[in-house]
Amino acid sequence: MKRILYIALLLLISVQGFAQKKKLLHDQSYDTKWFHLGFTLGTNYMNYRIFPDSTLLYVGNADSIYHVESRGTMGIDLGIVSEIRMGDYFSLRFLPGLLFGQRDLIYQIRRNGTPRTDPTLKEYRMKISSIYIDAPLLVKFKARRINNYRPYLVGGMALRYDLDTRRVAKDNDDYTINQIPMDYFYEFGFGIDFFMVYFKLATEFKFSFGIQNILKGEQTEYCTVMDGLKSRMFIISFHFE
Repeated sequence: MKRILYIALLLLISVQGFAQKKKLLHDQSYDTKWFHLGFTLGTNYMNYRIFPDSTLLYVGNADSIYHVESRGTMGIDLGIVSEIRMGDYFSLRFLPGLLFGQRDLIYQIRRNGTPRTDPTLKEYRMKISSIYIDAPLLVKFKARRINNYRPYLVGGMALRYDLDTRRVAKDNDDYTINQIPMDYFYEFGFGIDFFMVYFKLATEFKFSFGIQNILKGEQTEYCTVMDGLKSRMFIISFHFE
């Protein structure tokens, strides 16, 4: 989180530095167009928020799972940008696309015959890949244009459907949890529009948090150690418009 804030601060300082002198404005009519299209390339960091079962660390619990945690990995994004102008400072954005990524659940498993208070552990890594059909609807609040730069904030909701929930079992040697493929997210972020000679490039940083529990409850020790599982993502996008 600190690194992200440092990057945002450096971007804002850079924009202020370039704003000291007036420059030739590129595509001055762009912000008056009522509708425009583009495409998105980006990267994402997917992870889970785990809600552990209250009995997970109770002494005497018969289950062999001692601890579980989530580790995220980097993925890629592809999408389309469509934007409707709602005024000088607001616009409505719909950005359908695909998100590719993977999250791992790391289980620490107690070996049979070892005490609960001082166990001998082995690790099982459960790989859970995802291919999301992404459908976010966002409101964009734009600051005043500074030469060929314009900072902005975004916020809204996203609907995502995971196409990979049935395939992930093939990636693991042991059991794989089952997930609900449909998920809902609330999102917020910030970015900067860079007005080039022939197009506009936007660099955007966005946080995305899943609303519902996507874990399908099953009577296996891999599931019963968790009361719930929610998705969360950090997304860096480059919009070409």
